Amino acid sequence: MLDSEKLSGDLPRGPHKNKRPLFFISGEDFYFLAYSILLALELLGGSARRIRDHRKIAYLVQFLGDSHLVDILERTQNSKIVNAVDRELLFSSYTTAELHKREVFKIIFSLERKGFLQMLRTQNLEVLDISLVAEKIPKDFLKDASFHEERDNAEKLKRLVPRLSILSFDGLLERLYMDRGVRVWVS
Repeated sequence: MLDSEKLSGDLPRGPHKNKRPLFFISGEDFYFLAYSILLALELLGGSARRIRDHRKIAYLVQFLGDSHLVDILERTQNSKIVNAVDRELLFSSYTTAELHKREVFKIIFSLERKGFLQMLRTQNLEVLDISLVAEKIPKDFLKDASFHEERDNAEKLKRLVPRLSILSFDGLLERLYMDRGVRVWVS
């Protein structure tokens, strides 16, 4: 057995498990967050590849990268979570998204400067609508096989929470967390 096989077998399963052999913390890597933002726009942004209210992206990235979170949503479509482990996982995704909101905002500005995204001002000065500029992304980049789990999670998420791209920020938090009995605060 190769050392790399042994190491990958010993790693815990979890979010972004297919990226773990690279030995980085996926949630704290800015490049990974940049890829996740582009994927969120491509997979969840509808035909216009646009997400209204940039604040939603930090939360959507959590669900794109973790099939356990999507499974929790699927199992609790019309009910509150009764399992403490599921409740903790869902709450942990919320707190992680809250912690990453500033980084996501900075990365959105960086991607906009490089021409990959377009930001549209809204009536609320603190809210931006974000569109993917698909022509600037290398061809087939977002169709790479390494993103198959994110694509699967996006399909399930779109089915479970329709109209994600135009849902309000408060509406998204309500559908993802509050409807399932997870208490959140809006900042």
